[in-house]
Amino acid sequence: MTRLANIEKAGYYPLPPTITDLILTYIAAPENAGTDGRLLDPCAGEGTALVTLADKLGLKPFGVELNEERAEKARTLVSQLAARRLTQSREAQLPSQTNILNDSYSSLITSRDGYNLLYVNPPYDWDKDAESGDGSRLEYQWLWRMRPFLQP
Repeated sequence: MTRLANIEKAGYYPLPPTITDLILTYIAAPENAGTDGRLLDPCAGEGTALVTLADKLGLKPFGVELNEERAEKARTLVSQLAARRLTQSREAQLPSQTNILNDSYSSLITSRDGYNLLYVNPPYDWDKDAESGDGSRLEYQWLWRMRPFLQP
């Protein structure tokens, strides 16, 4: 895909559901996660991958999405997951919020070591504003900045 097409889409390439299913064959929720396990997607898009992973792994979904329309779609999917869980378990509670932040991932203020799993599918591009002046890869920056939020 050309660079202009990537810019037009704002680097938004949702993960195909078949790939999400493939990822699930390689991971499992931590045994100690219980009902308090948490999953963070700092580039949540419309929330499809976030909700699928959270649902299959039994984790609470948290996400960040810069685009307002995509963030609203993610909130809807997270609310639907919470409603399904409520009907499936007497212990589940409908949360008062959906835990989807409509902002930049760099605005995220949350607990260090607070998440059992990070799902990071950032824009794949160069940061032309990097301090070095030569630009660095955005996906590396995302991994580096999100790393402290992952539980050891």
